[in-house]
Amino acid sequence: MTIMSEVLTAQYLFRRLKEIGVETFFGVPGDWELALLDFVLEESLNWIGTPNELIGAYAADGYARQKGSAALVTSFGPGDLSALCGIGESFCENIPVLHIVGYPTRLAQASGKILHHTLGDLSYELVLEEVHLQFLKYFVSP
Repeated sequence: MTIMSEVLTAQYLFRRLKEIGVETFFGVPGDWELALLDFVLEESLNWIGTPNELIGAYAADGYARQKGSAALVTSFGPGDLSALCGIGESFCENIPVLHIVGYPTRLAQASGKILHHTLGDLSYELVLEEVHLQFLKYFVSP
């Protein structure tokens, strides 16, 4: 009999990325992905902090051009929107950069309160999803 242990989504994500060779992550620590970043260290991955998300996106692009792949971690709202020019460059040139965006928890979204870095209309996905779909091959949301 096998007993399965609980694995958090972030833990699984970073463990799996390490298994396939994505070991370097760029970005700016922000409100909505701080807990996520704990798993970068837990999985012994490389974290390269950048002054802002746009620089992080271009740094991830350059790194991926040399090493084969990279990832960018940003916060929801202004963080991920700021990174879009660099992500767009990677998309246009078929450079494998994974953009991971930390979102408010489902509980926080369901609270009905206007949260830090939201658009103020309580739509956490619609506008941002439409913008991102122009540059992404895959979009996954909870």
